[in-house]
Amino acid sequence: MSAFEYPVRLTAGSDGRILVDFVDFPRLATDGKDKRQAFEEAMDALGSDLSIRLSRREEIPAPSAPKRGHRLVPVPLWLAPKLALYWRCAINT
Repeated sequence: MSAFEYPVRLTAGSDGRILVDFVDFPRLATDGKDKRQAFEEAMDALGSDLSIRLSRREEIPAPSAPKRGHRLVPVPLWLAPKLALYWRCAINT
């Protein structure tokens, strides 16, 4: 597991859409018409949420260890260096 991947739960909605719930961000969720679109939407939602947290200087949890049935969604590449710097500075303060 990488420090730049967050675990998610995938479930099928009653309408057939794939629902994505983030383990480490209880209020963050998205969906897609299939697994591919759900993952694309999950990466976008994760990037948006992390970007907002960074701009507000809010706490950002490290990814928890995935459990059986979880999938990993990577932090978007454009945001990973900022997140690494944020965590590095948070450790040194």
